Amino acid sequence: MLYRLLAVVGYPAHLLNRQLSGPLGRVGLSRVPGALPVGLALAALAITSGRATLEAYEARPVAQPATISDVVEGRVGSGFWIAFDGLLVDGPHITGTGVFAGRQTTEVERAYYLFADPAAPEQAVVVRAPERIPALEAADGPVRLDGTITEDPVNMRNVLAEWDPTALHPEVSVIDSRLVAYGFETPFVEPSWIPTILFGTLAALALVGALVRQPILRRSAAGAGAPGLTPIALAIHGDVATPRGPVRLFGTPAQLEWMSVEEVARTRWRYWGAALGDVRGDVEAAVRGQGSEERLVLHGPIGSVIWPVENVAALELEAGDAFLGTHRAPAVRLRGPGVTATLTFADDRIRDAALAELRGADGPA
Repeated sequence: MLYRLLAVVGYPAHLLNRQLSGPLGRVGLSRVPGALPVGLALAALAITSGRATLEAYEARPVAQPATISDVVEGRVGSGFWIAFDGLLVDGPHITGTGVFAGRQTTEVERAYYLFADPAAPEQAVVVRAPERIPALEAADGPVRLDGTITEDPVNMRNVLAEWDPTALHPEVSVIDSRLVAYGFETPFVEPSWIPTILFGTLAALALVGALVRQPILRRSAAGAGAPGLTPIALAIHGDVATPRGPVRLFGTPAQLEWMSVEEVARTRWRYWGAALGDVRGDVEAAVRGQGSEERLVLHGPIGSVIWPVENVAALELEAGDAFLGTHRAPAVRLRGPGVTATLTFADDRIRDAALAELRGADGPA
């Protein structure tokens, strides 16, 4: 279960490695897993997103200290959420107020209070509340309030005409265009952590997956295996040497078969001869007279890989099951000069036969 889980976790990174191997190879970074730069970029995005979200939380609006005189004299603009001290002069006055809901106007009851500035009792402001507030009415002396300064000249003129608090308190001047909406805070849109979590999760998958060799091999004992089934179909995952240098393969279809020395040389020429500057006649002359000696060769489609199995004694062979994503296949891992790869097969019988062929191969390349 652990092997399968690791394979599933590492599979997205395997796909990135496969897709980015070409572009990275063209800039001389063929040995860098493609998931690594992608993971680092995603990690940078996660960090940036996290910092921006924290800054958004730190920018949460708070009530700004002010005075009623600041409101009356216009030193604080409309729409600001303020906290101030007030001395109750009159109220509550309960009356209906029109509230817009889309295209319709709904009549609701509101409680209006008149509060004066304790430091300048002649200046007062109307405070509107959704309902009566007994604690304010029972207070003996200045109280601490908060609310948002609101421009509402139409409703204010109607309320003041009906209430007329200045007739009862001629020593107080009241502005008729602004009021304070009690307890109404500046709206705050809660920032989302979803982008940070998403980028962080993708970065973790890419970076952890870049460290997981795909496919993952769970070693197990192989059967005896009998040679003689070549050519054997398989898939190559990993690094294999070629005349053009090492190549990295991601499940490339290939086969294991015996070829004569001359056939090996000619196949090499068909794959890369022109690109390497070889001339076909030179290749044929080089192998002429070497007889019909055969070599075990691992090769894929033209232009991908052809690797004569060399120095078998130096090869480390491990049999087992390879896990790639949700797929499991019998496999052999090769480690040695010119190769670090995992070969996967259709079934255990073919895997065991390939292992027998590899162990029986010998002779120079």
